[in-house]
Amino acid sequence: MKKIGVIGSGSMGQALISGWTESGASVVAVVRDVEKYRHLEKSLGIDVTDNRSALLECDVVVIAIKPQIIKEVLHEFQSYIADHALVISVAVGITTEFIGKCFPQTVEIVKAMPNTPSQIHMGVTCISGGENCSDSSIAVATELLSAVGEVFVVPESQQAAVGAVSGSGPAYLFFLAQYLREGAQQLGVDADLADQLIRATLRGSAELLMQSEMSATQLRKQVTSPGGTTQAAMEVLDSARVGEVICAALEAGVARSIELGKS
Repeated sequence: MKKIGVIGSGSMGQALISGWTESGASVVAVVRDVEKYRHLEKSLGIDVTDNRSALLECDVVVIAIKPQIIKEVLHEFQSYIADHALVISVAVGITTEFIGKCFPQTVEIVKAMPNTPSQIHMGVTCISGGENCSDSSIAVATELLSAVGEVFVVPESQQAAVGAVSGSGPAYLFFLAQYLREGAQQLGVDADLADQLIRATLRGSAELLMQSEMSATQLRKQVTSPGGTTQAAMEVLDSARVGEVICAALEAGVARSIELGKS
């Protein structure tokens, strides 16, 4: 069993750690504020330390630092990464090339983009190996990240695009749920009932999409009876060009990912 070191333990880091500890992996979290994360020792059964030397004993090092600060602090860890260790970065916009410059002692570098449903082990993660990353390291990264959901291997050039879809995608669903709830309340539906209806409807609809052989377009048409209530609703969305707005939102996400990598 490989030993995993995690730099940073925010919500995504904790989601990943949870999946790994349940599979029996040995994990150490290296953080700045030990007392802030001390509870993870009991809740997740890991070691928490501010001693960076602990990373030298790790076969895999996971970088779970926010991209806004990663370029300021990552170079500080250069001497604490073992030669040829597998380094996995989950920082948005940060390239494997940049990670490689920080840690020249290894070429085993993987960029990963998990999404927030990883917190309940139903996530989607897209991974890309660096220029000289071995197939065996890709296999290890795939196995590790499978602990929190499905894993897809993609070219690094597509990471910004897939991140805009799967990484930001949950926010689109939550956005829809938020405004369905507000709209239901405006129609006089009790807030708690509206919340229950929307959660159950979205859960069932997502599962139907997963299990059905039909496309999302076909399923939508199946719900939309000619001249019916759903058609009336879809006409409002079409007139507001919601489809175009979603495409524009995806493009904005891609642009921001690229900016984070350059800043």
